Amino acid sequence: MATTLRSKNAEMSFRVGETIGPYKIVAQIGQGGMATIFKAYQTNLDRYVALKVMHPALKEDHSFVMRLQREATVIAKLSHPNIVAVHDFREYEGIPFLVLQYIEGKTLKDVLKTQKLNTQQILNIVRPVAEALSYAHARGVLHRDVKPSNILIDNEGHVYLSDFGLARITQSGESTASQDMMIGSPHYLSPEQAKSEPVDVRTDVYSLGVVLYEMFVGRVPFMAETTYATILAQINDPPPPPRSLNPRVPPAVEQVILKALAKNPNDRYPTVRDMMRALENAVRGPREVDEPAAPIPLIEYKPSPDLVTPSPQPRAATPPATSSKAPARPTQKSRAWLPLAIAFVVLVALLACLGLGVLALIPGLGSTPTPIIVTITTPTRAGLIPIPTATRPLILPPVPSLTRAISPTPVITLRGKIAYTVATGNNPDQRTIYIADADGTDARPIIEFGLWPSLSPDGKQIAYYRIREEGIYIANSDGSAAHRIVTGETCCAQWSPDGKRLMYLQGKLKLGDTRVVIINPDGTGKTEVVGGFSPAWAPDGQRIVYTACQPGTTQCGLHIFDLRANRATMITRDDGKTPHWSPRGDKIVYHADSGQGATNLFIVNPDGSGRTQVTFGKGNTGQAVWSLDGNSIFFRSDQDGKAWGIFVMRADGSGRRLLINNVPPDGDLWARELLSVGP
Repeated sequence: MATTLRSKNAEMSFRVGETIGPYKIVAQIGQGGMATIFKAYQTNLDRYVALKVMHPALKEDHSFVMRLQREATVIAKLSHPNIVAVHDFREYEGIPFLVLQYIEGKTLKDVLKTQKLNTQQILNIVRPVAEALSYAHARGVLHRDVKPSNILIDNEGHVYLSDFGLARITQSGESTASQDMMIGSPHYLSPEQAKSEPVDVRTDVYSLGVVLYEMFVGRVPFMAETTYATILAQINDPPPPPRSLNPRVPPAVEQVILKALAKNPNDRYPTVRDMMRALENAVRGPREVDEPAAPIPLIEYKPSPDLVTPSPQPRAATPPATSSKAPARPTQKSRAWLPLAIAFVVLVALLACLGLGVLALIPGLGSTPTPIIVTITTPTRAGLIPIPTATRPLILPPVPSLTRAISPTPVITLRGKIAYTVATGNNPDQRTIYIADADGTDARPIIEFGLWPSLSPDGKQIAYYRIREEGIYIANSDGSAAHRIVTGETCCAQWSPDGKRLMYLQGKLKLGDTRVVIINPDGTGKTEVVGGFSPAWAPDGQRIVYTACQPGTTQCGLHIFDLRANRATMITRDDGKTPHWSPRGDKIVYHADSGQGATNLFIVNPDGSGRTQVTFGKGNTGQAVWSLDGNSIFFRSDQDGKAWGIFVMRADGSGRRLLINNVPPDGDLWARELLSVGP
């Protein structure tokens, strides 16, 4: 009797309130035909995890147990910020289960039930899914079950791809599915999956195309009364054109979706990355149908001829992978300057003979350049692609530039201090604020559990957000004498130019529902200004620049709010973020999507004219701030996915130089943060 009772209790062990080893189950969050998902608290590591528990009725199915274990093995080898991580594979009283990264948020399926997404929101969701799939494909892993319920969106808006339960290892042909009996979800599986034919990366292209169709149209392309009829439709029927169901779908986007849904894999995009690139181009290209903009009180849009993507700039070819700072080779276009450069050098030589000393006015011309020495002093975040941390100064070769001989430019002279955040671990509170000299030397930690630092104009104080006992704090610039002036869900404090006021965001940060607030440094005089995020002061202290979207439309970008006139003006429509005003007040630097999944820096005039792209990376570049003299721009970049570093460049984008290497920002919130400079 005791043995029988223990057997029954074993099947009921995974219940809310029960403790399984170090995991205390707190909630059931999902259930499928083969497994149940629980939220659990891992006591020994003080974190929440998700337990994917096989149904007790299947525990005798040895092939299914092996499938679950193979799933753990497959995902554990995939380390990517947009793939749900596997922590462990365990068995409790005969019942196997996976221990997964817990994501606090919703599935895309839940989101699509309650709201219609605009084009920018769709891009923001599909792009990281495509990156996750591309990463898996490059390592020989096919997902084979891409669908909205397997796409998770956390409360910060970070997107994850989950459930590799049907994954296939392309090189070996091994599958995590038992004898390939489970072929995927009928509404999202590819025709070749439905026919049990060999598959490759294009099967995930098809499934992602179905997800894209559903996001734009509001329903899946094939809806039949039975599962069998749905599968037959996937094999034989052409999908209804998206515009026949939703005329607001741009024609170019429709073409991308239909190509992804081609029955023959040879007619689809060869890779997910190619599909994503085509989608980005379709969204940013000319549209025959514009989504109407709803009227916004107090918002005046000033159209600018420079709002479109700038014309291509002459730039250096991609440097060799062996060095992120290798000298750039002149492109074909740059060689057109060669005759002019030679003529100029001859002219300079003649003038030198006359005793005019022109060479002395052009640093580096006619002499051997001095290598740039950068000392690496800060930690490397776990989970990034390993980059060897130098134990000695890293000597970087100088970057030659033909335009330097034509347009003499002073050597960058850096003064003052720079403050920034470093992610020192994977836990959300493992964030430390550092301060360094503006040339990157003497970097040292000053505040633990801090984010979004802002140095005061006199350099004596620092405002920041504290993760523990959350709120806005002010401390001395060495981190001492910290005291809280604002409580609650806040972020992104910025000192006014005269140091007499602070501006910050308050509201539901995870939902993007925030308002710009101005307050005195002692916590008094709180005034709400306008809805938006990423605010920054103008040098005159009477205007702010910030990011906002027009409700009900896809039009998002930079706005300028005049505090005296109580009026906002929209100056860009490129979804730009973290703007920062130049000390002279004539330019604004910010980051925005530059296409193909890259984020780069742009400069624009305060009236919206003269928009110019000044960085051309293939990864993430942002957090830009002007130097105190306005001649340079500091920024943070992931160096095309290699490792995060802090750089400086001239205001025209030339002379890029690495100051501090291996300084990862908050992984989810990096795009909200600015660097900070002070005297």
